[in-house]
Amino acid sequence: MKKRVLVPIDLSHEANFDLIFSATTTLARRHDATLHVLTVVPTEISVWPYVPQSFAGEAQKLAESQLEELARLEYADDIRWTSEAVIGPIAATIVQRAEDVRAGLIAIASHDPRMRDLLLGGTADRVLRRTRCSVLVLRHGEGWEWC
Repeated sequence: MKKRVLVPIDLSHEANFDLIFSATTTLARRHDATLHVLTVVPTEISVWPYVPQSFAGEAQKLAESQLEELARLEYADDIRWTSEAVIGPIAATIVQRAEDVRAGLIAIASHDPRMRDLLLGGTADRVLRRTRCSVLVLRHGEGWEWC
């Protein structure tokens, strides 16, 4: 069976792009894994006041094209990957997509927690607590090189 890694990407947090793409490239090469790159468009945008009904679908299409373009730029030709954008609650959607694609690992970047994240839990924390597969949480730090 092929090894699969789910790679959730927050397109609004460019600071983690180098970290997540470097780490998942190394994982894919060392373990002959296929990467499934995912971005989640939050369900909440469809319930904002004065937002047209078509906004969520348009946001999903835009996110999907941005994610695909980003993955093409970041992954070399020897890396097998697929990409998709999904509308839903972020952490729950990541967990569900990991099950759907039969991922053995979720490689997720975590940014510095804000006060509300400390009280409610950040996305990486919620994914870690709810999924059945292994989770690699990547944070910027000193002394670790993925390349």
